[in-house]
Amino acid sequence: MNTAIETSILERLHQLDESRKAEVLDFVEYLATKSNAAPLAASWPNLDPAHDLARFQGALQFDEDAVAYQRRIRDSEWT
Repeated sequence: MNTAIETSILERLHQLDESRKAEVLDFVEYLATKSNAAPLAASWPNLDPAHDLARFQGALQFDEDAVAYQRRIRDSEWT
């Protein structure tokens, strides 16, 4: 780590009260855990193409009554 950064962090840390130091420690532990974790994409399993959402987009059709009902609700909220 850059010595100037370490020095600046330590100077600021000495100015904090005990509760703030505890918060800083929690945050540093969080960052350390996060940096040691596997990348998010590597931890996800491959998606099954049969369950791909793109296949279903645009497939849902609403009947006229449902559309009219939705318009009535929308219009009543806007007035």
